[in-house]
Amino acid sequence: MGIRKYRGRTVCDKRWPDGCRIVRACGNRTQAKQLLDRINASIADGTWQKLKEQLKLRDRGTLTLEEFSKTYMEEYSMVRNKKKSWLRKQTSLNALNRYMGTLDLNAISPSYLHNYVRKRKQEGLSEGTINKDLNTVRHLLGYAKECGVIESNPLEQFKNLRANQKERPRFTDEQVDTVIDAVKPECRPLFIFMRETGCRREEALSLKHWQIQKESEMVVFSDNTKSKKYRYAPLTEAALEAVNVLPLIQGCAYVFYNLKSKDRWHDCRKPWEQAREKVGLPQILVKDLRRHYAINLAEDGANMHDIQSVLGHASVTTTEKHYAHFSPEHSAKKILKVLEGGKAETKRKHRERCSTNIKAVM
Repeated sequence: MGIRKYRGRTVCDKRWPDGCRIVRACGNRTQAKQLLDRINASIADGTWQKLKEQLKLRDRGTLTLEEFSKTYMEEYSMVRNKKKSWLRKQTSLNALNRYMGTLDLNAISPSYLHNYVRKRKQEGLSEGTINKDLNTVRHLLGYAKECGVIESNPLEQFKNLRANQKERPRFTDEQVDTVIDAVKPECRPLFIFMRETGCRREEALSLKHWQIQKESEMVVFSDNTKSKKYRYAPLTEAALEAVNVLPLIQGCAYVFYNLKSKDRWHDCRKPWEQAREKVGLPQILVKDLRRHYAINLAEDGANMHDIQSVLGHASVTTTEKHYAHFSPEHSAKKILKVLEGGKAETKRKHRERCSTNIKAVM
């Protein structure tokens, strides 16, 4: 038993603890070894019965969307995605299963998705919400193809809806500073650091002292980054002051910590919400600190590729999508400056021509 050749094919041959035997043909030796490792691991942790049933469903030849949704969530999403992400996918799958859960995976086609989109729009769902559902089912079918459950992904080229782009209000430096000043003193350094570095909330909450490079005035974000990649950001004087204001505590590796528990903050929404309500600016969110940072960089002339690097976006397209249209009036003023930057003689002739036309009319 184990991995062997049978009639020219590589098979995984293993006996379950209940005595039943599984002999499954695989595409190559690597796939057979991966399957054998999964079986051995499930036997070791006591979940082999669950895996046995999943493999039975695959061998049955037909597998519904609802049945494979469970496999997709347990084997892929809950393993590779953060909790917030896989919970959102589960929400999408719950909605999809209400309409298409009984469909065999091989029977799902673009026509079913068009019908799904129509029904969801009738329910009053936004284009953005529907697109999240489409992305989820598209990725699920891609995973099913990767696992060999289906031969091709029929939704690979299915286009998302064109969602309306909503712009959040632009907040001034004074408004942002007003809210930060109203935050209780023990939490204030955290928000100052977020404003000065443009980092995400979880990146600041999980920041450790070794990530602060005071000599080079840089911070490296390596834990809990959205892209799973590390990146560097410069530290301003205000950011360094925010880092230094809280003393080191033995046994606590975090830069920003709760004075009562002597451990990191697990959430920072409440102090921010209390402060913004206090000063009468309830529309300012914590994530607006990151947006404010990026917009200031863009308006001060920073290159989009440099902003992308500091923010940790996977593509400059993402940076441009959110910050290239940051301030229409700012762009208009720049264009006006270019248009009025011609020769003085040219501008004089324009003024004379306008004056002559007005006199002729009068």
